[in-house]
Amino acid sequence: MKFKLFVLSASILFMLVGCAENTETKTQDENIQTMEAVLKNNLTGPSEELKQIVKEKDWTIPLRKYEEKLYKDYFADESSYVAFVNSYGSVLMTEPLRNSYQLKVNNIDFEKTKSEEIIYNFSVEIQYQKEGSEKSEVEIVTGQANLNEEHKIEDMLIRIGDFMVSLGN
Repeated sequence: MKFKLFVLSASILFMLVGCAENTETKTQDENIQTMEAVLKNNLTGPSEELKQIVKEKDWTIPLRKYEEKLYKDYFADESSYVAFVNSYGSVLMTEPLRNSYQLKVNNIDFEKTKSEEIIYNFSVEIQYQKEGSEKSEVEIVTGQANLNEEHKIEDMLIRIGDFMVSLGN
């Protein structure tokens, strides 16, 4: 009888642990999908659509709509979205546009921190090439993202300053 009770208890414990791990993996996958979408949208380009927008005489409203389409759904609220686009949105494409570079995300690695909050460190491998050149180079950019329980970004930091400066040289 004790053996049956032990087997039953062990089975229940095993199922509970297995379910918890599956839930955590699913949550982690959804968080990664959110971050990956934002980083790929942000660090690939400039797109033909963006090039056309910045050529327009009155480009502010079309640019705002363009950024909303790319990013807004991935952010927790209006203030986190606005903070992101003001720091990183299409602003990051200024140097590539000015100096005729094309950027492409090759790979992104994510690592969940040991924090009680939902925080990930990431590194992005960016391939960049000057238009008309056959030579391309690769740069690694790092950063961090804080997400909420709904898999939305509350804050994102992309350490890209040195890379953007190098495109201007």
